[in-house]
This record gives sequence, structure tokens and C-alpha cells, in this order.
Amino acid sequence: MIFYPSKEKIYRILQNQLSSFWEGLYDWAFIEKAAEVAFERVNENLQQSNIGRFKGEKGCIFSVYDTTIWGIFLYCLANTLGDMKRLDEANVIYYLNKVMHSVDWFYEIELPVHFMTEHPLGSVLGRAGYGDYLMVYQGVTVGGNRKEEKIVYPKLGNNIVLYANSTVLGDTIIGNNVIVSAGTMLMNEVIPDNCIVFGRTPNITIKERNRTDIKQRTSHLWKWRE
Repeated sequence: MIFYPSKEKIYRILQNQLSSFWEGLYDWAFIEKAAEVAFERVNENLQQSNIGRFKGEKGCIFSVYDTTIWGIFLYCLANTLGDMKRLDEANVIYYLNKVMHSVDWFYEIELPVHFMTEHPLGSVLGRAGYGDYLMVYQGVTVGGNRKEEKIVYPKLGNNIVLYANSTVLGDTIIGNNVIVSAGTMLMNEVIPDNCIVFGRTPNITIKERNRTDIKQRTSHLWKWRE
């Protein structure tokens, strides 16, 4: 992976951002150790991306100036720290991502290996089951809702695109290869494989497509390994 600026400068930028808010509330040695894992996770993600600005002649490009990359890196870093049981460090990185990008991607949430965003401002990705190859745009909300006296959460399949201001709540189950149109709101719905959905519960419209069609519609996002 190609780092821009250098990896050493990226570490200094991260340290400066953290020090601006939480000086003395974290152990930098653990953050630096977790960052190496997070860099590898971001690289694996970018390897399967088809988005041109992440590609260079010598490998994937990690630019600290790209808010998509920096936001995904901070999530991977916080999540890795959570796995390490370094909760103070996980919390400050999670909080930094909220400050920097206005996103709520809690470190306990298991987002997929291949996860991409564009204009992610205002996105809230809560407790849900996420399949691989997830694309999220601005203002997206995924989260729980009360149903029959308990809180239930969505389950999303593989290759899901959540366009701007779409909402997925409660006991919603989304199949594989599904495009959720801008402004759509789904609550306690069952969405089949290979379709485009729009509207608002209970008045939604599902346009069924075949797998090849949906893969083609998302080919600008991902390389597909059959």
C-alpha cells in the first residue's frame, strides 16, 4: 500500500489529532500496535475496490486527505483496539471518528471486511448483522427497533448499497445483491435477493433483477471474485 504522506507522517497526524482532544487519556503504544493491523485491514478492503482514486501503479493508495479512507481506518483501528480489550484507546478513536467525520460507527459493531463509503457524513451504522461488500452513502441509518417487547436488529446480506438518507431498522432482513434507493425507509421488512427497493414502510416497491444485473450495477464499486 502506498502511503500519502509517508506512514511516519500519518502516525504524527493521528497523534496530533488525538492530543488535541484527549491528551493523557490513552496509551500511544497500543494505538500504534493496533494501527499496523488497521492498515492491513484497509489494504485488503482497497484491494477489492474498483474506485479509481484508490489505485496506483504500485498498489493501493492510502491518503490521509481522503475522508473515506481516514474514516474507515479510524473504524478499523477502534475495532482492533476493542478486540485487544484496550477500551480507553478504542473509545478515543471512536470518538475521534465522530468528531472528524460526523459518523457513528461504534467499535463493537462488526462491519464487513469489504466496506466502502462515499460522503459518509451523518451515517449511523448500529447493531446489525452485516454481510460482506457494503457500500454506504451520507445520512444512512441502520439500527434496532422495538418489536414485541424486545429490541430487534436488521440482517444485511452481501453486496448491499445503501444510498443517501436510507434507513434500515428493526427486524428487517435484506438478501444478497440489493440496492436500497435514496430516502428509502425499511422497518421489519423482508427484502429478497437481487433487487432494487425504494419507498417507505409499509409502502415499498421492490424491483426484482437478476444477480448479473445487480453485479453490473455495482461493478464500479467492487471487483468480484466468483
